[in-house]
Parts: sequence; C-alpha cells; structure tokens
Amino acid sequence: MKEELSPSISVQKIKAEAIRLGFSCVGIARAEAVPEEVARSYKEAVAEGKCGCMTYLDRNHPLREDPTQLLPGTQSIICVALNYYPALRQSPEAPQLAYYAYGKDYHKVVKKQLDKLLCFIRTEIDPQVQGRSFADSAPILERYWAVQAGLGWRGRSGLIVIPKRGTFFVLGELLVSTWLPADRPLAFGCGRCRRCIEACPTGALYDGGFDPLRCLSYLTIEQSDPLPEREAALLGNRLYGCDTCQQVCPHNRFASPTTVEAFAPKPELFDLSYDNLKNFDQETYTRLFSGSAVKRAGYEGLKRNANALLRKEKEGDHIENDRKDEKG
Repeated sequence: MKEELSPSISVQKIKAEAIRLGFSCVGIARAEAVPEEVARSYKEAVAEGKCGCMTYLDRNHPLREDPTQLLPGTQSIICVALNYYPALRQSPEAPQLAYYAYGKDYHKVVKKQLDKLLCFIRTEIDPQVQGRSFADSAPILERYWAVQAGLGWRGRSGLIVIPKRGTFFVLGELLVSTWLPADRPLAFGCGRCRRCIEACPTGALYDGGFDPLRCLSYLTIEQSDPLPEREAALLGNRLYGCDTCQQVCPHNRFASPTTVEAFAPKPELFDLSYDNLKNFDQETYTRLFSGSAVKRAGYEGLKRNANALLRKEKEGDHIENDRKDEKG
C-alpha cells in the first residue's frame, strides 16, 4: 500500500514533475468562485460589445465564474506556463507571424503535458483523484487563476508577466479533486512603465484597459470580416497576430529560447516572403501551417491578411517590420 503523502510533499512532487515535463513554472490556486467584482467586470466588458465576433465569451458564465462547476469536487487548480519564445525568428522584412504560431498548436501541446501530469498524480500521489485539463479551451479565466497561483502578475498589456522570465508563455490549468496548499499572488511589478501602451500600433491598450476589437491579433485572427481601413493601414508587415506589446516589454530581456520541441518552427517558415504571398493558395497554407495554431484564422482569413499586405506594398505604403525586438 502506498504511503500517504503530506500535502506539502505532494505539492513538491507535482511541481517537480511539471518542470520535468517541460513547463517553465507551476503554481497552485484554491478552487473557488471568483470574487463578485471580477465576475461583474467580465460581464460588463461583454455587455459593452468587447467580445466582438467571439460570441463564445458570452456563454457559460456560471462555469467561468466558478471552476468547481467544470469538475465537481475540484479543490485545487494547478496552473502552468509553457515557454514558446523562439530561438530563431523570421527576417524583419518578411510577413510576420506571432511567435506562438511558429510551431505546433499550443492547445494540444499544453493539454498533452497536463494529462501526463494528471497520470503522475494518480500514480504517485492519489489514485482516486479526479482531474480535468485545459489550455485556452474552456470557460475559465486562465489569467486570473495564473495570478492567484503566483505565476506572475497581469501587466498593462493584459498578459501575465513572469518574474525574470517575461511574457512569452502559454498557460494551462489542471483542476484536481485533491486539496493542495495554495501559492500566494505576486504584487504588481510594472511600476510606472507604459511601454506596451505607447507602442501598441492601434491604440488597443490604454491606461486601465484594453479594447480587443482594435487589437491586431483580434483583427487578423478572430474576425472574418474585411480588415477595417484604419487598422489595415497599421498592419506594418503583420500577417498573423501581433507581438509588439511583448517585444517592447522590459521584462522580456530575460526571455530565453524555448526547449519545447513541438514549438520549433518548420524550416519553410523562414522562406515566407512577399513573393510567396502573391501565389498564396490552399496548398501553400496546408504545407506551412498544418498542425499550427494558424488554423484559427483559417485559409480565407490568412489570404485576406496577405492581400492586405500586398495592397500596402503595391501602394508604396508598406512598412518594414516596425516591431522592435527586445533581444536585438
């Protein structure tokens, strides 16, 4: 019969295994309903139309407000962060992809590792534990829980800033029915810095808030309509997503290349050019982005973005990459 471990020893073993599985950091939050002001703020943002075409954000509010409804009996939330910062990056003159889209779809990568962590917990700690894993794929306020679990603080960019590591991370959560000692949230660490706000090409970031409908990530990925003229003029050479707020963040001077094999880009990605865009077809899309998070925009969405960049180039309004890489 396996010896019962104390909660503190269990947490140590879980965190050590999470790191062994490739996660950069891991923390524990107590599973409970979110504070009323958090739930109210979210609902107000949705009511103001800030979810745009992302109508799924206006569904399942009871689940989003109380993660224990996602898995009855949940006592703890294990929050993890996985580094995707690339060792090699596209030429600054090339049509740009957000870094997280370089490799394989992060949803599947994170969830696969979380499922392995759950298997470890069942084998080594609690055979009866119930668990459920998520990676940006369920009605759960993942950034809120990442803060509660002590992974980092929420910066003015809206992203989680992990001390001495930066923001180039995707998040995941593992709900478990085992009680584990919770970590403490960290203090806000951005000070008076406003670099992300000042650098945002469309003004989507502002003091105290964020307008997702003006964000180039939303416009180039989520929405299927033609790009608004004003925002299209501000694309620079962004084909899919935007990393500007991260690239100017001083905390990302600590960013180190990911060691996650699944996030390694296909070599063909570095051949992507404006000439390629002129002949961009379904076959090219499938060859370059099969198994990638780029499928979120789909072929038609990416083709629309490509056409917008080509129009800018033809009109002589093309702006070479105006994103300043924090690593030089």
